[in-house]
Amino acid sequence: MRKGRGGSEVGGARAIVELNLDGKGEVDLNSGSGFLDHMLHALAKMSEIDLSAKAEGGISPQRARALGLALGTALALALGEKRGIKRYGWAAVPMDEALAQAALDLSGRPYLVIEGEFKNEIIGDLASQDVKTILSALAEEARLTLNVRFEGENDHHKAESIFKALGLALKEAKRVEGTEVLSTKGVL
Repeated sequence: MRKGRGGSEVGGARAIVELNLDGKGEVDLNSGSGFLDHMLHALAKMSEIDLSAKAEGGISPQRARALGLALGTALALALGEKRGIKRYGWAAVPMDEALAQAALDLSGRPYLVIEGEFKNEIIGDLASQDVKTILSALAEEARLTLNVRFEGENDHHKAESIFKALGLALKEAKRVEGTEVLSTKGVL
């Protein structure tokens, strides 16, 4: 089993994440935001990763960053040397009028590109800016390249399609297909 655990503290906010890459999408979530828990559940379900995530303290952006960093650490540890993984993953997810596309490379090079806008400052009980905050922290600590593009009218649908597309892309990228590292350099 490929498992990882990560913890992070940012400005008084603390987060602990445990995950199993070979899971079934089971979750135990308490991020301090019901909406973020909903998004993390969608990510876990689509990627078939068992995910336990807890965050507390600090203001919303600090909790989101701490959670993203802890999630990234856990993912990096679970992937290990990345032997045999497909490495790349991509998906497009429509949700009513919204569409999100996510493409990622478990490259060892952290980078985030995100294109799209939310109409409102708050989605449920989550600041809309925290979507980018958590994705940026995840890319940074997991050392992955992530490109996300989204559009639509309903902010809830846009955010949910982002996390579902990310989950499907991760499901594809983490899949073991051989024994070698998919790189001309032999390492990621």
